[in-house]
Amino acid sequence: MRMAPGPVRPAVGEALSAPRVLWVGVAGDAWLVVSRVAKSLGFESVQAVVPGAVGLELSRARPRLVLVHWRQVHERGPGGLGGLKARVGAAGATMALVAEPHTPAEVLEAADAEGVEDCLLMPVTEAAVRSRLSALMGTQSLLPPSERYSPRVVLLAGAAGARTWTGLGSLLEACGHHLLYSATVEGAAARVEEHGSAPHLLIVAGDGSWGGVWARASPGARVLLEGVPSLAVTAAEGARAATLLPRIHAMLGREGTSLRVEERVPFSCPVEFGEVGPRGLSWTSGVSFALSPGGLFVRTLVPARPGAAVTLRIHLPTTGEHLESPGVVAWANPWASREGLSCPLGMGVRFLGMGPPRLMHLRQLCYAPAGP
Repeated sequence: MRMAPGPVRPAVGEALSAPRVLWVGVAGDAWLVVSRVAKSLGFESVQAVVPGAVGLELSRARPRLVLVHWRQVHERGPGGLGGLKARVGAAGATMALVAEPHTPAEVLEAADAEGVEDCLLMPVTEAAVRSRLSALMGTQSLLPPSERYSPRVVLLAGAAGARTWTGLGSLLEACGHHLLYSATVEGAAARVEEHGSAPHLLIVAGDGSWGGVWARASPGARVLLEGVPSLAVTAAEGARAATLLPRIHAMLGREGTSLRVEERVPFSCPVEFGEVGPRGLSWTSGVSFALSPGGLFVRTLVPARPGAAVTLRIHLPTTGEHLESPGVVAWANPWASREGLSCPLGMGVRFLGMGPPRLMHLRQLCYAPAGP
């Protein structure tokens, strides 16, 4: 007698659990907003009072987003906030700081060192939380940028992989470009196949005249990279990375989009940016850890669209005041799954029409001599 197949019990851990968001801080109004929005979007919210207090249950949280109140940054447990992510199984999770407009600069600098990728200003609103969770779930409808503002993909091939490009690679990333790193041209060709589209520029590190790296490329790799503009860079030229930027930007058709990255100085401050929408001016928050007289980089999961006109409100922790200026988004990298790509999350904004007094103030801040 044949038995009808019965239900199969899923293996332990096979069932999909709801994505989680972790709040690190006291249970106050902000926590209530986070938990309410998380529930409406199908997230499970988890709370930890201090980073050091991670019990067995919390160690299995595995959140998609970690929100840390700024007062917890200096009260963190062993290993800092990065250690917290490891203890709650969130090594790949996004971490955002919840701060106030005048949160001390040293707290922001510590958060930067811990890899914070966004900043929500208090009082935390439902719209701020919802936009971040929607971005992480890929439910936001984003219009593709025009060709003028589309990201430029740069392929870097060097004998030591990403380590070869500690200077040039980081500068190109800071300019908003998308970077693919490889130790060889063979590997570079494979990365192109994985990425699914040809890069806008191939830069090869070698000893001149395309170097040994390009010379050892197979015919198949050469065919795959045929037609891609190329540039050979010697080790000495790579050490002077900033001097290569104008040439590279000219080849990419992106003159002027570096936002003077070589002139940026470390400067941690919360930033709000307003964009005109159907309901008027809509404000979003982020954080900047570097700025120059020409513009600044705002780190956020939900940047404005490239080419958009925005109003900037730059909060100055040291003086308790804020600067306002119109600007234009030169490039933007919203959150997305980017396997293999290296690029900063956020947007680069150029200042437009900043008045002389405020521009002078900003220049003083940028060029202030470093302390002892």
